[in-house]
Amino acid sequence: MSMKEIELKPEDLINQVIEEKKQKEEKNLSNKASKVPSKAIIDEDTDAPMTENLLSKQYTVINQNIKKPDSSSSDSDSLSQDNSDDENNEEIKKYKNEKEIKENLKASMVTNGPSLENLMVREDIYIKVATLVSAVICIVTIGINIIISLLNNKLTLTFGYSNNKDALSSIVMNHTMIYILLLVMIIFNFGLFIAILLGNDHMLTKLIYTDLNWYFVFTQLALGFQFFITLVWSIDLWTINVCLSVSMLAILILAFYFTEIKQKKNMSNCTLVFIYIYVSFLFSFIAYITLFNISCILMENFNDKDDNSNSMTTLTIIIKVGINAAQTILSLVLLTYYKDIFFSLTSGYIESAVFIHLETKFENENIALLVMVCLILFGIIITLIGYKKKTFGCEEVPVEITKDFN
Repeated sequence: MSMKEIELKPEDLINQVIEEKKQKEEKNLSNKASKVPSKAIIDEDTDAPMTENLLSKQYTVINQNIKKPDSSSSDSDSLSQDNSDDENNEEIKKYKNEKEIKENLKASMVTNGPSLENLMVREDIYIKVATLVSAVICIVTIGINIIISLLNNKLTLTFGYSNNKDALSSIVMNHTMIYILLLVMIIFNFGLFIAILLGNDHMLTKLIYTDLNWYFVFTQLALGFQFFITLVWSIDLWTINVCLSVSMLAILILAFYFTEIKQKKNMSNCTLVFIYIYVSFLFSFIAYITLFNISCILMENFNDKDDNSNSMTTLTIIIKVGINAAQTILSLVLLTYYKDIFFSLTSGYIESAVFIHLETKFENENIALLVMVCLILFGIIITLIGYKKKTFGCEEVPVEITKDFN
């Protein structure tokens, strides 16, 4: 015991010992209390590491989710870049093959398109047979006239009629060029006959049964009549009047389908030659026959009333220039509205045949006739330069290829 404890009284000493015990017990209790909650907390938070692990896992998942877009975006960027490269290559290939695509579309329009449309067209056997018969009539009558004219060394045609008069002979075509023109007409009719008989061209058969119909048959019969009548009757004023009436009727019938034919686009080769071109050729030829017959009637009537050579010469010049001017104006009108170079080519050929008939002299009406021929040729050249394939009934098919370069 210490000196302080000895000096203390027994009562005080006991109280001090008791207080010390109490203090020790309080300390022990406080120590236990401080230890027990910590244990309790540890016991209660035994799942804390798990929660922390879960939180850490969630955090990593969130981080991964946050990082994934970055990786996916980088992947998507690379993919989009690869896709853009592929698309660029595809676009380059498309543009390289653009002409082939257009040609295939045009070919499909010419072949498959008309065949699909032809399914809705009913074949009329009467129109088919009548068209074939009319073509045969033209071939036979024209062929017989050529043979007889060559044997007799004289044209048995109303538009070759001169009656040994200088006034009429000055407006007649050159005989050799007339034979060439008639041979071309025979070729057209023969080709049309074969094409209709075979029936392989669906566009041609569709036009025959729908647009041309009976109008074309009547036009062909009127043409054949022009050659048939001179085989039966001799050429005189009455025959010329009859032929004039028939040719004017043929022009009226042509007006019913000429516009529709000229508005056709992207036709097959067979249809282009034996319908599109032949109709223009036929129209120009019949127009010339009509004008020539009118001039013959005017000259015959004037010759009976007045035998003055000077007035007859003046009338001849007026008629010669007048009928060729009418043919030229009609050619330019059709060039303007329909881009019809085939009518103009035929008209230019006919006027050239009139110009070189007999002895060609660059004077008086011959100069005017030469100017008209040059004007027609100039109009044809300008039309070809300005419209190119459109003058042949061809039209570009629009092909839309979208550009999408990323």
